[in-house]
Amino acid sequence: MKKFIVFISLLIFVLSLNAYAQDKVAQTGCGFLDVAEGARACGMGQAFTVLGQDASALFYNPSGIGEIEANFDLSAGGTQWIADINYLYVAGVFNAGVWGNFGFSVIAPDYGEIFGTRVDSTVGAGFINTGLVDVSAFCAGVAYAREFTDKFTVGGQVKYVAQHLGSNLFQGAEAGVIDTVENEISTLSYDFGLLFYPGFKSFAFGMSVRNFSPRVTYERIGFELPLTFALGVGMDILDIFGEYPDYSFNIAADMLHPRDWEEQYNVGAELSYKNMIFLRAGYKFNYYAEGLNAGVGISMAGVRIDYSYSEHDLYDMVNRASVGFSF
Repeated sequence: MKKFIVFISLLIFVLSLNAYAQDKVAQTGCGFLDVAEGARACGMGQAFTVLGQDASALFYNPSGIGEIEANFDLSAGGTQWIADINYLYVAGVFNAGVWGNFGFSVIAPDYGEIFGTRVDSTVGAGFINTGLVDVSAFCAGVAYAREFTDKFTVGGQVKYVAQHLGSNLFQGAEAGVIDTVENEISTLSYDFGLLFYPGFKSFAFGMSVRNFSPRVTYERIGFELPLTFALGVGMDILDIFGEYPDYSFNIAADMLHPRDWEEQYNVGAELSYKNMIFLRAGYKFNYYAEGLNAGVGISMAGVRIDYSYSEHDLYDMVNRASVGFSF
């Protein structure tokens, strides 16, 4: 058991070194994987590497589902994103007892109607309309996590990622020959994570690697998926001051190293009363146009309803809503 734990820890460490070793080229593909899911997590500024202990943890740190004690946990929701783009997700976890916990996740963006154009110097506008562009994306994953001890949990997820960005005309090898190229890719990507409780109150440390994938290519341009390495800490701060059975005040902080951006930092807090009513707030540092986040939630009889909003400097605020069930 100890050898296995050491192996998983070394694996995640090596993957994290790979994340830090990449040059900053400011370009990755399948950017829909970077859009945060889950109203609870987003209400806390996405500081969710440690505190995610429901099915939505699959989008942040898959080891989090290893701590789910219910027989089954389901989470579903949507994001009202910028430019009239909407994202839907669903995630579920089945508790198999001593065999660990198994999970699945699906992300399905809805890009709405997008009209294409093509350069044409023979018309006054300099371009012509080519009609609706067929744009779609999809991600589905299966996951496994296990709590090896009361202090150490490990998890992983394998995802199938596909995206289609319509077609375009391309100059063929022969002079005067124009080919139609379909811009579509599909690949597997991998998430890994762990949680560790060193023994001080409820303090926890976590780390994850998300969207580790091979290189894929559109036309002649190759890119990787948005690989992200995350380190996080969190705890119920009230543990320091004594016992407060009706209240909890979780605080969390994450440091992220994305493939295509400088280091980013997320901080968040969640105040709850009798594990029924939740108030949340968070802030995201060193993001291009994002910052303040806030949200609320209610949980009764195994049903969770959450809402969050996120500021966006260039567009209207981003709204998220989700619902969850445990039984």
